[in-house]
Amino acid sequence: MNGAATENFITSGLPLAIALVPILAAALVPLAGRFGDRYRNILVLLITGLVLVFSVSLLRQVFVQGEVLSQFSVGFGDLPLYFRVDRLGAVFNLISALVWFLATVFSLSYMTHESRHNRYYVFYLLTLGGCLGVFLTADLFSLFFFFEIMSFASYLLVIHTQSEEAMKAGRLYLYLGVFGGLCILAAAIMIYWFTGTVELTPMLEQLLLLPARTLVAILLVIGFGIKAGMVPLHIWLPKAHPVAPAPASALLSGIMIKTGAYGIARVATVIYTPEAAETAGLWAYTQQMGFVLIWFGILTMSTAAFMALFQGNAKRLLAYSSVSQMGYILMGIGAAAYLGFEGPMALGGFTLHVVNHAFFKAGMFMMVGAVYFRTGEIELSRLGGLWRDFPVTTVVFLFAAMGIAGIPLLNGYTSKVLLHHAIVEAYELHDSYALYIAERIFMLTGAMTTCYIARLFSSIFLGEKPAGLTVKGREPWNERLVFLTIGSAIIFIGTNPFLMLRELVGPVVGSFPFDDYRFNYLMNTDFWDVHDLQGMAAIVAMAAVFLVAGNRTALFTRKLPYWLSIEYLLYSPLVRAVMFIYTRSGRILELSVDSFYIQSPRLLTYYCISGQIIDDTVNSGFYATPILLEKTSAGASYLEDQVIRSTGMQIIYIAANVWNTIYDLWAALIKSIFVSIGRALRNIFMFLFKFDYSSRGDERFQTFSISNIDFDLYIVLIVIGAILVTSLLYLL
Repeated sequence: MNGAATENFITSGLPLAIALVPILAAALVPLAGRFGDRYRNILVLLITGLVLVFSVSLLRQVFVQGEVLSQFSVGFGDLPLYFRVDRLGAVFNLISALVWFLATVFSLSYMTHESRHNRYYVFYLLTLGGCLGVFLTADLFSLFFFFEIMSFASYLLVIHTQSEEAMKAGRLYLYLGVFGGLCILAAAIMIYWFTGTVELTPMLEQLLLLPARTLVAILLVIGFGIKAGMVPLHIWLPKAHPVAPAPASALLSGIMIKTGAYGIARVATVIYTPEAAETAGLWAYTQQMGFVLIWFGILTMSTAAFMALFQGNAKRLLAYSSVSQMGYILMGIGAAAYLGFEGPMALGGFTLHVVNHAFFKAGMFMMVGAVYFRTGEIELSRLGGLWRDFPVTTVVFLFAAMGIAGIPLLNGYTSKVLLHHAIVEAYELHDSYALYIAERIFMLTGAMTTCYIARLFSSIFLGEKPAGLTVKGREPWNERLVFLTIGSAIIFIGTNPFLMLRELVGPVVGSFPFDDYRFNYLMNTDFWDVHDLQGMAAIVAMAAVFLVAGNRTALFTRKLPYWLSIEYLLYSPLVRAVMFIYTRSGRILELSVDSFYIQSPRLLTYYCISGQIIDDTVNSGFYATPILLEKTSAGASYLEDQVIRSTGMQIIYIAANVWNTIYDLWAALIKSIFVSIGRALRNIFMFLFKFDYSSRGDERFQTFSISNIDFDLYIVLIVIGAILVTSLLYLL
């Protein structure tokens, strides 16, 4: 086994600084904005640059000295904010900080045509702090804390334009983000309740003893899968990307969805793994989870690539492309879990593809944003022939397009080779025909990817410029600098695969307890193997056939029928089922209330009969009492007859008064009970009546109704805020 068990630990304040500096600096943005846009922009640029410097330093510490620890006293009750950074987290953090800094430089020119700059940069920095905090935390509660900061802050980036489409997309993004966060929180609470810890450490032995271990895994995968854009949880992504500003889209696609992938990776390759990696018998559950994740990855990559073929909006096409590329990453995570102790190839491919995707996808969103900024057009049918007006953008976009297609000598080829080897290992080592089919779909998805990305590039930059399409201005220096940096990274990674394997992939994978033989096999991967090159040639040939056939038949310009959408196939039936259950339960309640009203006279009759019986019993008792007393008095007339008679009459009088009092109290109690029941039933009836006719009801009822989604969201936010405030007060 490689030397993961010999890792050293050091204490450093860098993780805490990286997460909190942008969050605290966000409060200074409005103040700097009062002095002018220039001062605000310089502040944001300095903060993102400082975070990048901290991230580089943290990566060096982790790679040289081992894991870095940091702890902050404020947290969740007895659980503080706890940071522990290993090599995988340090790589995620550095790539995120680098792309964020490049997006900041790009924003200097792009955001000039937008409004609400102060608000944009406030939540821009808050999102940065939340996103980086996810990669640096050591436990699920701390991760959840930063995950929610990122989700709520990025909502303001999505709705920045405040158009009707943006607000609709933002609500969907926020609702799913809150739901995903609550799934993560629920799973974390269940783990803590049963195990006493929420640290991101191997705990499969403990989890296997839980009856709810599968439910915990499902909640975690759903929570992180929503942010990762995993099909069928991806529906927010194609709606949010087209409406957000280009820098925000670049970060949503290139970085923020990686937080979801990172969370799933921690679940499948850390939490649900045994402490002793060589324990073969315990890997069965992890392998089952990995098999499911592989197929979710395959479904995600293929479905989204197919949808991207038919998109006419450039940003929506790139959004579906992001979902598809996340499928590759999810497949790599699933293969790593499925292979277990023998999974270095899959984890290496997953790690490298995360880095590659951050560069070419964030770059593409920014380059498409630059085109939109100067042409005002985003539809492919209205673009074309722009290579003369955007020479640097055209060249870098071409490299990025070839990178995402997996063309040799560019970055995407290196990670796709590793991922392809991983899926081949999975079906060969376990002789799984299902995974052989998955590998075939993997190849087909590569052809669809090459086809839609070639169509995107040619539609924007090649051909004749449409009449009436005008370009305002030239490429500014900051855009050229950002695009050339991204292009250089794409070429460098693609032309130096063995260097990346040795300096990046090897150290990251080596920090996990994998089999030595499989680790060495990964480190000796031949990227220029003839079979890999032939496979890529076959993918390009299939893509060329798809592209030519699609152009000649105008297939890709046709709009797909609505019944092919996830909304129609999954969410609409689900909503109808929920509404059916909801309305059916309401109908049952209504019938129960009606039945109770109908049966009320009968109940009153029974009550009256019982009262009559009680009354007759009492009367008979009263009638018998004087006779008995008279006989007793007659028999003892020689013993003070008048005293006994008068005593008996007093007893009768007192008994009658006592009984009348009890009877009156009983009647009053029964009356009050029935009055209360009637009032309650009347209120229930009016509630149901208002619910059935809410469109005609009063405004307060419509506002504070459980059918009002905004009201439900406010309740959720209040509960979350109360939890956090209670935790802080508990510490104080």
